[in-house]
Formats: sequence, structure tokens, C-alpha cells
Amino acid sequence: MVERRRTMLDLQKMAIAGDRPESGFRIELEQSHDVGPPWEYQGFAVTREARFPLGVHVSGDGSVRVEVAPNAPEALAEKLRRLVRVLWKHARLDGAPPPRRVVRWRADL
Repeated sequence: MVERRRTMLDLQKMAIAGDRPESGFRIELEQSHDVGPPWEYQGFAVTREARFPLGVHVSGDGSVRVEVAPNAPEALAEKLRRLVRVLWKHARLDGAPPPRRVVRWRADL
């Protein structure tokens, strides 16, 4: 029997099974309007245990303010702030606005 290695193409075909990650957390954000700055995002952070509402405000100079549910994990707001800040920096370097929709998974919280 020949052992088959997974290629990147195989991994891209794999779908997420279920609405909650088995580990870490998933961020789902979407801009609430098309114009900016400032850019406003609404969405959720999803962990194995719960789903937490999020609000993110990104100013024209790249400062990021995050609002999370009071019962959200303590580290969530700072991790989300850093993630959105990086997205803003990449968009600025490309001469574009930040992405309209953000879906990311991170292994640790």
C-alpha cells in the first residue's frame, strides 16, 4: 500500500466541520458600511465553548479599538486588535482600504 501525503491542494479542499473550532478561536468580522475611514466592523469570535459578539473601530491612522462581550476570554481583545492592525497595515501598503470581510482562525487564545 502506498502512503499518500497531503498536498496543499488537498488541504484547500477540506471544509470546516461544524460551527465551532476544536481548538483556538475563529474570528468573523464584516464592515458595517462601505466608506471609511473610520472603518467599523461587527462580528463574532467563536471558541469551542462559546460565541462572543465583537465590535471593531479602525481609524484613518490605523489605531484600532475593540469591544468584546464582558464574558469573553481576557486575551481576546488584544489578539483581535493586533490582527486587525496587521490587516490595516497590509492594506495601506497596497494603497487599498482594509478588507470588507475577515475570517481567521488562530490556534491559541
